[in-house]
Amino acid sequence: GAFYTVCAREHHRQPRMGGGNAQKTAIARERNQARAAAMAGGQSQHDKNAKAMSLQCKICKQAFMCTQNEQDLLNHVKSKHPKNSFEDCFDPVFVAVPNTATVYKGRSAAYAALGTDAKKGYPKDAGVEEFDSKEAAVQHIISTVSYVNDEEGVTYEE
Repeated sequence: GAFYTVCAREHHRQPRMGGGNAQKTAIARERNQARAAAMAGGQSQHDKNAKAMSLQCKICKQAFMCTQNEQDLLNHVKSKHPKNSFEDCFDPVFVAVPNTATVYKGRSAAYAALGTDAKKGYPKDAGVEEFDSKEAAVQHIISTVSYVNDEEGVTYEE
């Protein structure tokens, strides 16, 4: 049977070992609360997808994923806004390539110069970074490349 101790004051028997259903219920409640907090913590992909829709057409305000390639954006310009240029619809991306001290206007120009494509991406050893402005890309090359001291040392290609 069960082990009992006799309490000196009360003169009745108390079980020595606890652990009834109340303890199990409390543990289960804690687990369920932890699960509910994790689920409420933004496990939904919806918010991440909304943040990734960072490209937006300036004319019609249609949103595009940040990973959208330039050809798809160009197709949007040609089909929806044939009278407008690419720059009228989207801000260009400036690609800084420190290895060659060159700034390219647009990903497609950089991919062509580096002998790669959007699927393969930029070469890992080239130190390529993308910027929203030409000035930021040029400053990155000036600060990264030791033998380039000013804008004249940076090649710009469209």
